Amino acid sequence: MRIAVRVISALVLILAGATAFAPGQKISAINHPSNHLKAFLRDHLGPDEDLPDTTTRITVVNVKTNDGKHEEYVVYISGQLWCGTGGCTLLILEPVGSSFKVLSDTLTVRLPIRLLASMKNGYPDIGVRVQGGGIEPGYEAVLSFDGDSYPDDLMPPARKAGAVRGKVIIATTEGSVPLYD
Repeated sequence: MRIAVRVISALVLILAGATAFAPGQKISAINHPSNHLKAFLRDHLGPDEDLPDTTTRITVVNVKTNDGKHEEYVVYISGQLWCGTGGCTLLILEPVGSSFKVLSDTLTVRLPIRLLASMKNGYPDIGVRVQGGGIEPGYEAVLSFDGDSYPDDLMPPARKAGAVRGKVIIATTEGSVPLYD
């Protein structure tokens, strides 16, 4: 009986580890991004402020790693200039002083976006859906931090993943906010 309980307990722990993201990672959706973040995004994305794309919307999630050393903002950008048949633009930003460092500027990303349990160089792996724009059937790709940045392209070094398990951090653009208001 004790052996059966131990085996079942071990299986539960294995399954829990396979379906969860790294313990202690903190995720929070930002319904009202700061003016500072929005100003950075406007400057980074352009175009000329005299002709802003009023269809541009952002969905922002803040991720802090469990060791407390790294924080990043996962920003999904939608709108006429930022989406095509393959998806929309994904930025991963790291706060640096009073600004941000762009860790990734990836085009043609589809939802959902996942925070994966695996990490590389102290940063969490990010799972994204790749489909359309000539890519059929779609698949899940894993973006891993190489020590300097995440891949900007969904071709290698981004890699295809089998069954991607992780916490969905952006599932829809329903809670997005306008970048130019």
